[in-house]
Amino acid sequence: MQALVPYASATVTAFLVLVLARAAWHKAAAYHETVGFAQGYGLVPAAWTYPIVRALTAAEMLAILLMFLPATRAFGGLLAAGLFAGYGVLMGLALRHGRSEIDCGCGGAPQPVSALTLGRNAVLAALALGIAAIPAGTVGAIGALVSLAAGLTFFAVYGVAEKLASHLPNIRRTA
Repeated sequence: MQALVPYASATVTAFLVLVLARAAWHKAAAYHETVGFAQGYGLVPAAWTYPIVRALTAAEMLAILLMFLPATRAFGGLLAAGLFAGYGVLMGLALRHGRSEIDCGCGGAPQPVSALTLGRNAVLAALALGIAAIPAGTVGAIGALVSLAAGLTFFAVYGVAEKLASHLPNIRRTA
């Protein structure tokens, strides 16, 4: 069982890198849209959202870079966990202020902020903490390819789950 830990860790790392890469790409490619999502949270003055979105994009890219390097992988996991948890806190605050019709702004399928997005972020933060806590092990070239393939598979399943979740508000309205 101990022998599988490095492979599981590499798989989860690949998955989280993909989640963060998509989020960073979305923030960079659809910058003004992301700023609009951030302004929808209504938690900071509108003018602050522009530099905040840029800083979050940079932090996501830094987390990706840190998770790639064995010597800094734990720091990358901690940064990723902080990002996921921080986003969750912001979503919780938005919900507390009655803003449940805003998009989470995470990239991927549009999803309104909800208990589901809070739970998703809690799971992502826990996975990232696992990356920080588990020492990086050696998996070899074949192990790296298998872990990458498994990470891609989890990312695909994650994308399908997000797409299904994006339809929940419509399903609830018709039920």
